[in-house]
Amino acid sequence: VYEYICNGTLEDHIHEGGSGGSRNSGGKFEKLGWETRLNIACEVAEALAYLHFLVSPPIYHRDVKTSNILLDGELKAKVADFGLSRLVPMEATHVSTGPQGTPGYVDPEYHECYQVTDKSDVFSFGVVLLELISSKRAVDVTRPHNQINLSSLAMDRIQRGAMEELLDPGITTSLGLDCAKSAYQVGELAFRCISLQGRARPDMREVCAQLKVIRSNLNNPQ
Repeated sequence: VYEYICNGTLEDHIHEGGSGGSRNSGGKFEKLGWETRLNIACEVAEALAYLHFLVSPPIYHRDVKTSNILLDGELKAKVADFGLSRLVPMEATHVSTGPQGTPGYVDPEYHECYQVTDKSDVFSFGVVLLELISSKRAVDVTRPHNQINLSSLAMDRIQRGAMEELLDPGITTSLGLDCAKSAYQVGELAFRCISLQGRARPDMREVCAQLKVIRSNLNNPQ
């Protein structure tokens, strides 16, 4: 049982009607601004870092995705749906279990090795970051076959230096250079999060710290 969350899920806001946004007085959705998206990213990262490092025993969520991120009346993020979560025995490095989760968000290493780690949540969160900067869905069967998964599309664009093809034009063209710069930085962080090898990904403490630096630089440009 959850408290009433009047603004629904992050998925609603990013993908509703293809534009995303927050509900106005008429019940329609308005486009989420970049600063709001960045705040949401920081709040979710902080929640996951708390689960991984400040809870004893640690908790791996295993189903981090935009539809499991709830937004309250002030668009503050709340991580929800712990139906697939696992408590991790102290001193353990992973939990062995059959892969579960949502297509597009599941760690490929977990899918291959049947071992879920904190880096599995990092991969899923990286896909959430990609959705925030691109307004694209994690899975879209209308895209070319090798780009159905947003992580694959992003990997291709970033590796060949075409980040601008990934970003939502509303961020890069109408919101100013500072917003575009921070979106690029979030994209680079997301690229690290979706590395195919878990050991190459940052942990959620690093991700959280880096997002806060990006937000601070946006609010206090040099």
